[in-house]
Order: sequence, then structure tokens, then C-alpha cells
Amino acid sequence: MSYVPAYVSCREPLVSGTSAPSVPPVPPYGPYREDCPWCGSRRLRARLRGDGPRQGAPHRSPVERCADCRHVFRNPPLTPDPEHLLVRAGVRFRHRLAARALYRHCPEPESWLDVGTGDADFPRTARTHFPYTAFDGLDATHRVLRARAVERVEEAFVGRLTDPHIAARLRERYDVVSLFQYLERVVDPRAELRGALRVLRPGGHLLVDVADPRRLLPVHPVGLGAELVAQGCTVLTGARGHRVVARKDGSAP
Repeated sequence: MSYVPAYVSCREPLVSGTSAPSVPPVPPYGPYREDCPWCGSRRLRARLRGDGPRQGAPHRSPVERCADCRHVFRNPPLTPDPEHLLVRAGVRFRHRLAARALYRHCPEPESWLDVGTGDADFPRTARTHFPYTAFDGLDATHRVLRARAVERVEEAFVGRLTDPHIAARLRERYDVVSLFQYLERVVDPRAELRGALRVLRPGGHLLVDVADPRRLLPVHPVGLGAELVAQGCTVLTGARGHRVVARKDGSAP
């Protein structure tokens, strides 16, 4: 029986003539949950009903809202086909907006970690605004290794921010950490948020983009700003948007 490590780092280039690692298909839906991933409350209210993605808009899925903390999330989470034209166009547009939002507060970071990067589409777009920044990628799947193979990121890590070995190796290493439509896709978003702050240097910037399945309704967890302030950060953006930029202060743990 072969052993597959839970954590992989890839920095050296592939040997000439080898191909990028193959990636298995991603299931369209994740498991349904009975409680809020942000606060644990079981008082959930449906905001958008449906059996699956609507025709022509595969990024839409059933949405529920927590009656206690008002966190809105997809339940079950939907993983849209990344090759769908509408999905690709919308994602590229949001990537550009997120990069521009960060540029206004931190125009020349040296190092950047994109969490949940997948094929590193976001670093690829952000590089047009930050040509001298070293981008690394972290993802729970081996797609990040393929991104390293095509040089979208300089260093690739397979795992999660909550993994002890990753947290120890990457502690206070980056000037920027981005969580692009990531918190609503994980089981424990608060733990992932704290993990992101641990790998951020004092004075570094955190970029959080939360997905908006209904386009008109900002799906921004109300507790996010308060959590960042409690963790020693200064929130630099407004409280009503779905994109948050925060600076880690020197007093942060």
C-alpha cells in the first residue's frame, strides 16, 4: 500500500518532459449541515430554495441564513464547473476587483499566500497589479501542484491552515494572505481565519472575499469584522461589502 502524505510542498521545477499532475473531478455538492459554520447555531432560515444550480447560472445554489449571527452560506455548498463561461467571466471580474481593493492599501507586498487557490487563477490575475510579488498557493487538493507546474505560484502547499505542520512552517511569513470565496466552503471558518492571521506578518494585510450567490445580497458574515478586531486587526474597508481588507497590528497574537 502506497503512502500519500497529508502535506506536500513543491518548489522545484518539474523535470523536463514530465506533465503536470492530473486532478480528479470535484463533486458538485458538499455535505449538508444542520448548524451554522460560523457560530454553531441550529436556527437556520432558507433564503433561496432549489434542488440545484439554475440553468445558465451554475453558481447559484440553496442559501441559508443563521438567525443568531446572520451568517449566510450555501447549504449544501456547490462547486460550480470552472469551465462554464458565465462562471469564468464572473470569477475573473471579481479577481480584478479584489486585487485593486488590496492595491489601494498595500501596493508593493513582497510575499503573498492565496488560500484555497485551486489552479491559482486569482494569483494569475493579481500578478498584473503586483508584478514583483512572490505568490504562493495553499489548497486542500493537489490542484495547487498543477498550478506550480505552470508557474502560477512559486511555492505550493497541499493542506489547510489548521494543519499544525503548515501553521508552524508558514508562521508570520507573508505580507498578504487572501481568502477568496473560501470561508463559506470550510467546516470551521473561524479556525481558518485565525490560521490565516498566524501566517501573516505584523503589519501585513488580510484580503477576504465572500461569495454572493444572489448577486444583489451581500453575503458578508456580520461577525467577521468583530472577529478581526478581537484578533488584533484594523479593518480598512466598510462593514457592508462582501470584500474585507484588514491590517494585522503588532499587538495581534
